[in-house]
Amino acid sequence: MYNKYYLYYFKNVCYTINILIGGERGKLISAVSGIINGTVKISDRKKYSTITVAIACVHMLLILIFRTIGSVPMTIYNVCSVVGYLMCLPLIRRNALSWVFAYICVEVPLHSFLAIYTAGWNYGFAMYLIAIVPVGFDMSFALKNPVRGIKISMIFGLFSFVTFISCRMFSYYNMPLYSVDNEFFVQIVFFFNMLCTFLLLLVYSFIFASEINVAQTVLRKKNSELANLASKDALTGFYNRRKMHEYLVCAAEGKEVFSLIMSDIDNFKKLNDTYGHDCGDEALKAVSDACRSCISDGDRICRWGGEEFLILTNRPLNAAADTAEKIRSAVEHCNLTFNGIDIKITMTLGVSEFDPSSTIDKVITAADQKLYIGKNSGKNRVVK
Repeated sequence: MYNKYYLYYFKNVCYTINILIGGERGKLISAVSGIINGTVKISDRKKYSTITVAIACVHMLLILIFRTIGSVPMTIYNVCSVVGYLMCLPLIRRNALSWVFAYICVEVPLHSFLAIYTAGWNYGFAMYLIAIVPVGFDMSFALKNPVRGIKISMIFGLFSFVTFISCRMFSYYNMPLYSVDNEFFVQIVFFFNMLCTFLLLLVYSFIFASEINVAQTVLRKKNSELANLASKDALTGFYNRRKMHEYLVCAAEGKEVFSLIMSDIDNFKKLNDTYGHDCGDEALKAVSDACRSCISDGDRICRWGGEEFLILTNRPLNAAADTAEKIRSAVEHCNLTFNGIDIKITMTLGVSEFDPSSTIDKVITAADQKLYIGKNSGKNRVVK
């Protein structure tokens, strides 16, 4: 029943080899760069599948080592371990990580102890107890229960430490069942176990660092989205009054020429009373689109009040008045149909230029006063 899962992972291994050998190194480099930069997230399924296959491969090499040592029981044990790790692959695909974690917690300490009991301490089999500690921490947190994960990880780490010390004490007072006179072979096996330990720690450190980068990237993106939401009006998409004040302060500190355009939808209260607030919202959206189409990229526009809009533009008074006239004309010619009724919308705008010897409040007041001059003069006009 597991054939299809093994075939799937075999194809993945072949594809990886093809990338390394077949001239597709660019894809691998791109993937690794994405992981390092935090733009590519390693899924738990891929991560634990890769680690599981890697551990199975180590046990396959250990089969040859214990055959050379002459230990048939440990050779059989490692064969069973390989089968056990391969059987973990479909469990990982089903996200049954608790069973995989339990298997690793039992298999690695047991293997280390039996290996030392069989061959002795000098081969370095106990080093896997060190390498597996971060794996245990990581897998326990994948159980989606942080508090429980910390407890389980600490228990597993303490158990690995106790097993490590026990193995050392056992080897100190007891001779191994099998011995090899070839010291060079012993050193080769020690180097192999040390290399596997460091590679596992290195890979997990790399994965940990990449996951931190991913988390930071996501956090920065979320913070940017929240900051954007906090600075924008939900209905129109324009800046809110608080954010606009920041831009106004910066513009005033820059001592550059700029102007303000204060605008107000004519007869907006009557429109709300006659057709309802839903119609008022549609009118605000229509006016917003018209305003947006008339301002340049460097201009700032905000929803100053209910139906009032304030525009900050880096233009002198006359050029700002030309922009205001474009907005007035665009609003006048925009089409708004609500419940089958064509509704005409107009807007009155007041324009004022910033004087470096003045203040932001005064230039806003000046634009507001000109707006009301336009209101009192018949509406649907620009006053500068």
